[in-house]
Amino acid sequence: MQMLTVGQLAKASEVGADTVRYYERIGMIGEANRTDAGYRKFDQGAAKRIRFIKNAQSMGFSLDEIKDLLKLAEDEGANC
Repeated sequence: MQMLTVGQLAKASEVGADTVRYYERIGMIGEANRTDAGYRKFDQGAAKRIRFIKNAQSMGFSLDEIKDLLKLAEDEGANC
């Protein structure tokens, strides 16, 4: 699986690098792995998650509401 730097993830997700770092800091995307040189490396799932976040925001959801949606999506016991 290809790992993405902050810049690559930002480009793939059509957001700025600061947005990627912010989403990581507030727990919207998983914490990145770090290379020996300290560079962040994200998996492809992070790009999918950021696109979901941006789509949900465009529909009027707040970040707190999106966090709740993401938690529900990860909860195998949750149902609609």
